[in-house]
Amino acid sequence: MRKSMALGFAICSTLLLILLFLAGRMLYIEFYHQSYADITDKTTQTTVTLTENQTEVRTVTDPEQLAAITELLSSYAYTQYPHLFKPSKEKLTGNLLTVTFENGNSIGVNADGYVFVNGELRDIEGSRGQEFYHKLYLLFYPNAT
Repeated sequence: MRKSMALGFAICSTLLLILLFLAGRMLYIEFYHQSYADITDKTTQTTVTLTENQTEVRTVTDPEQLAAITELLSSYAYTQYPHLFKPSKEKLTGNLLTVTFENGNSIGVNADGYVFVNGELRDIEGSRGQEFYHKLYLLFYPNAT
C-alpha cells in the first residue's frame, strides 16, 4: 500500500513538473516579443549589410533602400520559436538571407521561412516566414521582378 502511494505521488509530481514547464514555456512564448527597435537599438540606420549564405551581397547606404528595408523589418514582431523540437539542420541551412545592422545584430530568414535573430531560431507573428522571405528577396535583388 505504501509503495503504491509513493509511486502515485512520484508520478503525479513528475506530471505536475512537466505541466508547469510546458505552461511556463507557452507563457514565455506568448508574452516575449522583440521589435525591430529592440534588435537594432535604434529605428534609423545609415548602413546595413546584406548577405546571402554567409556571402556579402552588398552594403546599403541609399536612404530609399534603407527606408524600404527598415519598413519591412519593422513591420514584424519577432517571437520565440513556438515548437518544442527544432527542424532538421538541412531545413535550417537553405538559402539564408541576412540583414546585419550597424550594432552587429542581424535578422535573417531562409527559403523555408525560418527566421533567425542574431543567429538564433525565432518566429514572427502569424508564422508568415515564407512571405517574409519573398519580400526580403525582392529588396535584396530589386531587378529580380
